[in-house]
Amino acid sequence: MLYPTAMGAGFNDLPEALQRFHSVEGSDFYKGRVTVTHGGWLPRQVAQAGGMPGKSGEMPFSFRKTRDRNVEIWERSFDGHMTRSKQWLEAPGIVAEQVGTSVFLMEPQARDGELYIPIKKITGFGLPIPNGMVVSCEGVESVSEDGAITFDVHAKVKGLGLIIRYQGELRRFTGR
Repeated sequence: MLYPTAMGAGFNDLPEALQRFHSVEGSDFYKGRVTVTHGGWLPRQVAQAGGMPGKSGEMPFSFRKTRDRNVEIWERSFDGHMTRSKQWLEAPGIVAEQVGTSVFLMEPQARDGELYIPIKKITGFGLPIPNGMVVSCEGVESVSEDGAITFDVHAKVKGLGLIIRYQGELRRFTGR
């Protein structure tokens, strides 16, 4: 399993619900709501070019995670707009995620009952994005009082500002 391997003993510091969420054996499906925000017209175009939704506002959200050997396939549906990515262990403590032509190197960490996922390096079209260009790019996951998985993901780039932020909550869906 990807995140337990990447995080080592720190994985055990996560709440049980987040441990289950990141311990997929085959395929898991979640449903919920998400609010998407963009910084403006140009940042919205950049987000869309990267495979993210161009639509803003609150919308239905579903998420399927499938494990295929050493890779996890993540499929996010933003009210029908599908963003598909794959994740793998790049190096000890580092998870890589490919979304379209971009690859993000992430260093997942348990912090105060949350999963903090800072982006350490980004490449686009195989070219490294200079660290000074990325103002902030990270994700934070936690568990609500009623057991939902909550998430807050954003990317800000120097000169463009907010590219995208999406935040919401998910619950495992076991029905048909």
